[in-house]
Amino acid sequence: MSSKQEPNSPMKEDTIEIIPIHGFPIVKRRNDICELLRSTMKESRIDFIQGDILVVSHTIVSVVEGSVYNLSEITPSEKARQIASEGDYSEYRVEIALREATEIIREEPVLITRTKQGMITDFSGVDESNAPIGTIVALPRNSDTSATKIHEAISQTAGFKIPVIITDTQGRPWRKGAVNLAIGVAGMSPFIKNKGRLDIHGKALRSSLVCIADEIAASAELVMGQADEKVPIAIVRGVNFDTQTSTVNEILRTESEDLFL
Repeated sequence: MSSKQEPNSPMKEDTIEIIPIHGFPIVKRRNDICELLRSTMKESRIDFIQGDILVVSHTIVSVVEGSVYNLSEITPSEKARQIASEGDYSEYRVEIALREATEIIREEPVLITRTKQGMITDFSGVDESNAPIGTIVALPRNSDTSATKIHEAISQTAGFKIPVIITDTQGRPWRKGAVNLAIGVAGMSPFIKNKGRLDIHGKALRSSLVCIADEIAASAELVMGQADEKVPIAIVRGVNFDTQTSTVNEILRTESEDLFL
C-alpha cells in the first residue's frame, strides 16, 4: 500500500482487476471445490498473489454440500399452492422456500421470508437457475462456515491468507434489479470504516461504514454472470481490506434497525 494512502481506503492507486476462472467444471455432491479450483487455475496458468480475494457463487457451494432439493421428492403443501397460484409461481419453488424459512414477511406481490440463516430475501434465496436438472438449490446451511473452509484450504496452498466471499444475487427494497451480495465471509472484515478520515475539503468524517464485501461481490458478478457464463468463481485483485475476520451476520440489520418491519 502506498504511503500516500489512508490505511482504510478500499482503493489502491493502481488498477483493480476482476479475473474470471474459466473452465471450472460443473460440480457434484461432495466434490472438493478447492481441489477443482487448484487444477482449473493450473490449466489456465493463473496464480494467486498476496492481496487477492476469492469470490465464489453460493450455487456450487450448495451443490457440493447437499443443499439441494429433488423435485421428485417434494409434495407442495396447500399453503404453497395458494401462494403459487396468486403469484403465478412454481408451487415447488414456493414449497421449498417455505421449508427454508423461519418467518413469512409477506406473501404478495412477492414471497418474502426470513431464512434459517437470518437473511430476509425473496423465496428464501432458493433458485432453479443453474441448479442440476430436476432440482432446486437452496442457500448453504452456514455460508460463513463454508467460506472459512475454502479460505483455510486455499490459503494453506498459496502460503498466504486469501479472503473468501460467498455470494448470492438478491433484489433490493428501494431499487429495481438484482445485485450480487455477500452471504458468507472469511479472512476479512466485510466493512471499511471511514470515520475519522478527511474528505476532499479536509473535514473529518463523523460516520461512514462501507460494506466492501457487497461491493466486491457485485463487481465480481460482471464476469461471473447469472446465465450460461459458467464462471462460478472469480478473483478480485487490487482492493485493500481489513484483515480482521468477522462474519456476514454483522452486515444484517437487527430487527430493531430494519426499516421495513
